[in-house]
Amino acid sequence: MLDNIKKDFTTTTAAGAPAGLQVCEGLTIFVLHVRQGYDDRRRHMEAMMQAHGLHFEYVLEDDKSDLTPDVVGRYFAGDMARVQAATSCAAKHLAAYRRIVERNLEGALILEDDMLLHRDFNRVMGECLAEVRRRHLDGALCSLEDSLLKFVPRSQRRRGVHLYPAQRDRLGGAYYCTCGAAMTILAEAERRKCDRPIDLFHSLLLSQGLIGYYWCHPCIASQGTACGRFCSSIDRRGRRKQRYRRRMWRLKLAYKRLVYYLR
Repeated sequence: MLDNIKKDFTTTTAAGAPAGLQVCEGLTIFVLHVRQGYDDRRRHMEAMMQAHGLHFEYVLEDDKSDLTPDVVGRYFAGDMARVQAATSCAAKHLAAYRRIVERNLEGALILEDDMLLHRDFNRVMGECLAEVRRRHLDGALCSLEDSLLKFVPRSQRRRGVHLYPAQRDRLGGAYYCTCGAAMTILAEAERRKCDRPIDLFHSLLLSQGLIGYYWCHPCIASQGTACGRFCSSIDRRGRRKQRYRRRMWRLKLAYKRLVYYLR
């Protein structure tokens, strides 16, 4: 049993260049990024994607400086109907959906610019794409990240299956969005207006049965700000806090994986 737990835990824990690189055929990738002030994230994303042999394009529109009344009024309401980081982030996700729909893509991988891809990302992502097509999961979002430390219980896992139906979201830092889901989210944002951060808007549409939502097992991405990879402070106290977050993240990750392995 201990050998099985160890194997389960070490499948995708480390981020970096994969040992045996596999190509993700037919995968379109959009990276959401702010044009100025986040050069460390840009360098990180470009180096990581090159290491994985992945091609991507940035979504640079809808920075806070781009949020005109027309842009905000089209999709947002309530607290989101003002110039702020959460609104800009949501608008970038919506811009990625528009690209999917306008180009008639079957879907796209959407990444925020602080994500870390795990070592076997290419293999698992390729198998997830095949599973989406084989199971006809158009109209769904597929969550890939472990940032909320929520996992598929071992009792529900099946050999050869990566995607499992879920009743809640797992944040919006790394997920595959099908064309059907992109169309639905855009239509609902325009019709009813998005009045909450984008991951909570996903959760609202999920609760109303308007989109499908799947958790990937194993998780193949982690949010850099959650696990301590990125820190806004550059002073000594900030670096100490960053190291503390990294240690606590590793402890919490190991504990949560054990809990879900035993379920």
